Amino acid sequence: MIQSIVHIALVVNDYDEAIDFYTKKLHFELVEDTYQPEQKKDGW
Repeated sequence: MIQSIVHIALVVNDYDEAIDFYTKKLHFELVEDTYQPEQKKDGW
């Protein structure tokens, strides 16, 4: 049974709104904030 989430990555339209929602409402911890240029569309 899964007991925790270790790592997730999200792509969102409104970055500041998403940070607010996930950190303040869901109490997730933002541990890394990495700039991704708009032209980079790859995801693995």
